[in-house]
Amino acid sequence: MMPHKIINALSSVIFILFTANAMAAKPPPSIKQCKSKWVLTSAQAFNFGAFAIDSGAATLMMDNTGTFNLLPGNIATSTTVPVTNFTVTINNTVDPLTCGAHGFTISWGVLPTPLAGPGTAMPLTNVLVSEATLIPTATALPVILNTANLPITLTFQGNLNTTFPQAAGTYISPVFTVDLTQDGTITSVSNTASATSLTPIGLTETLPMNFGTVAGGSLAGTVIMNTAGARTVTGDGNILATGPGNAGSFQITGEPNLTYALLITGPAVLESAGGQQVTATAFTNNSSGTIPAAGIELFQVGATLNLGPLQAAGTYSTFTGAGSPYTVTVNYN
Repeated sequence: MMPHKIINALSSVIFILFTANAMAAKPPPSIKQCKSKWVLTSAQAFNFGAFAIDSGAATLMMDNTGTFNLLPGNIATSTTVPVTNFTVTINNTVDPLTCGAHGFTISWGVLPTPLAGPGTAMPLTNVLVSEATLIPTATALPVILNTANLPITLTFQGNLNTTFPQAAGTYISPVFTVDLTQDGTITSVSNTASATSLTPIGLTETLPMNFGTVAGGSLAGTVIMNTAGARTVTGDGNILATGPGNAGSFQITGEPNLTYALLITGPAVLESAGGQQVTATAFTNNSSGTIPAAGIELFQVGATLNLGPLQAAGTYSTFTGAGSPYTVTVNYN
């Protein structure tokens, strides 16, 4: 029976030793282990969205929230194409809490080169990077990071430079890279930068508004011109058939199928050679808000002419004396 008891005792010792080894603390990963386990993920590429430039040279300055500041040049942005910053997420598959503490360098492997398209290539300049906690103020690359708070997300920003005329179409850069370097090992992520140039939106007055021949009375009155050119009156206003007048007519040209915003501001002040004045207010229009497939839209503008009591006779115009016209403004949405 003695051999049997010895075997049991040895079995117990072996079990205890195995349990002790299993509970031993795992050594932290070395820099050699960490450097080959980095994972970089490009969440989204640079996209400067859509814009149109009418004259001069201009710069689209994208900050780290995808918001633009525009430098000189008659340039307008559109919401047709979403604006996105280039972002990179950094992690380590071995042990983020320890591997991040070893430190690493983020730099450009291949810099973004000019965006090429149907027209003049557009340079991408002043590329900076930021991170909410580690790099609260945007800075140039390379950046040295030493943090155990992985994963982290870096956000890139930059300036896109353009000049008139910029041919309409999509512009895109060749693939560029961002490198993470630790102890001589490089891990990279790639992406592109893009933008969409739109045909500048144009606005032309093709026929000035004309209220025709009207007459006032002893009391105030109005003459209302609708977009079809028809006139109605209120109060002591009168209209004469000998001068029917017409609504104002305008033409918009631009990128087919894009939407636009139209704004009419007044009042318009009409003055006679004798220095008498009337005003035109309450402007209306029949624009559609979308440029047709042909790239041209015609629309009309109506308004209300306000006549005073015993309004003096004469020819009234916004170009006489202290007269001033109304303003029509159109921009891409």
